[in-house]
Amino acid sequence: MTQEQRRKINWLNRAFYAEKAAKAYLEKCEREKSLAQRLSRTFSESSGSSGNSTEDALIRLAVTEQQTQQKLKELVCIREEIAEAIQQIDDNDLQAVLVWHYLNYLTFEQTAEKMHYDERTIRRKHKKALDKIVLLCPVET
Repeated sequence: MTQEQRRKINWLNRAFYAEKAAKAYLEKCEREKSLAQRLSRTFSESSGSSGNSTEDALIRLAVTEQQTQQKLKELVCIREEIAEAIQQIDDNDLQAVLVWHYLNYLTFEQTAEKMHYDERTIRRKHKKALDKIVLLCPVET
């Protein structure tokens, strides 16, 4: 594998890692929401308690929700960039290999199964697609 092909693989893999980050933030948001709800119930059940912990939990929830929205926007942007770059390839089969692998996160074996090819054929097509793809916003590595 050439250095240029590795660079392209890293660029294409950005969606996978952005989605992992977005999922982590979504889970964090759910935990903050659950904590805020529990604190809110506790506060309403005991009339003499201070609302500071509930307020703090709600503030943390709001911040986490903003962070989560930002991560989701980044993910959408990255996926759009990758899809646009893949669409520039003039071979539908090569496009499909890249979409299955980099946007649907399938392994080469799973991609081969979906496309009814041998795994070695998918690997060859992947390498050919890497040579053809032109990165729209190349990143330095």
